[in-house]
Amino acid sequence: MIILKSTSDFEIKGHKYPDFPLLTWSQTNPTLDIQAGMLFEEGLQFLIYECLKRGRVRSQNTWDTYAKHLSSFFSFCEDNEVDWQNIAEDHDSEDEMLLAVYRDACVDEFNISVNSTNQYLRTIVRFYGYAVGKGWVSSLPYGLESVKAGSKHSFLAHTVRNGNEAFSPDVIMKTETKRPEFLSSEEVQELLTAIKNPTLKLMVRLCLQTGIRRKELLLFPLNSIKKPSGNAKVCKVTINRTKGEKQRIIHIPTRLMEDLWRYVNELRFQQQQESEVNSNYLFLTTDGQEWSVEGTGFNDALKALGLPFRVTPHMLRHTYATHMLKGLQAQNQSKFEPLMYLQERMGHASITTTMIYLHLVNDLMDDFSLEYQDSINAIA
Repeated sequence: MIILKSTSDFEIKGHKYPDFPLLTWSQTNPTLDIQAGMLFEEGLQFLIYECLKRGRVRSQNTWDTYAKHLSSFFSFCEDNEVDWQNIAEDHDSEDEMLLAVYRDACVDEFNISVNSTNQYLRTIVRFYGYAVGKGWVSSLPYGLESVKAGSKHSFLAHTVRNGNEAFSPDVIMKTETKRPEFLSSEEVQELLTAIKNPTLKLMVRLCLQTGIRRKELLLFPLNSIKKPSGNAKVCKVTINRTKGEKQRIIHIPTRLMEDLWRYVNELRFQQQQESEVNSNYLFLTTDGQEWSVEGTGFNDALKALGLPFRVTPHMLRHTYATHMLKGLQAQNQSKFEPLMYLQERMGHASITTTMIYLHLVNDLMDDFSLEYQDSINAIA
């Protein structure tokens, strides 16, 4: 199966949707009346419903993710000459094994992780649920089994019946929740001390002091950097190039904003003059170019520091969340709930995600987070 992108001619009810994923069959199968290059109509209808009609999906990256999941499964069907619609109503039949066999192939042959394979399967499960509603198939290639739902905010919350019991597709594999990795106070100090490139140091500081994601960092809006005024301890900045394109407000410490303002008017200005690149993003590479969102430049720069511990952009985000939560709890202010504050800053859709950091806080045995922002500024 091949994924193509639509042109601006692709429209629905007069509204254009350029770059929408279109799935086409890559192999001819006379038995199934399929010709190579033929549009996968059912897949297109599902993607239109899932990505355009439903109001929960706002990011074009999600379009590509769902298309990738569908392409993987239906390519598997193509390669093995399997009719995806041939699903027996007898739950003990081998014809119900299609998703299970695909799952095992993902893990054993394609070396896809269990977590990623489950993401693929959830998309395919939704597709088959949609297919039943459309009458394309009369039954599902999986069964349902009872599981314990840990929280009302969990993925299975809508299927909960009594006693936290939920029903999950039996093809989904059990996974162990991996605790987020974060840096200790000593590791943060060692990291910042090791960075000699002033732009990279500002990038790392912005991650450590606001908890933004890698994509949000590389697409950080230039026009959000203003010269601080007044006595405010933080500068409120609105960003919208976020996960799911959801707008949120982050708090940049005044000292960091001053350093970013200086960077924009000195080093960045000089780099842009030399490269003649007109960019709306805050950070530029050493040669004055925009950072590639799809590339690994930022990750590679962190790895090149040669530190004795692992550092990734997402670890910087976890570090901010963990130390900030500990600091807020230690201050014991009654003005706001620390978890709610952190949820807003991190851009978590559910407070359950933010609560993960409560467990990490218990592992902290030092008081670095009490002066978290000031310590980073002092090192910088």
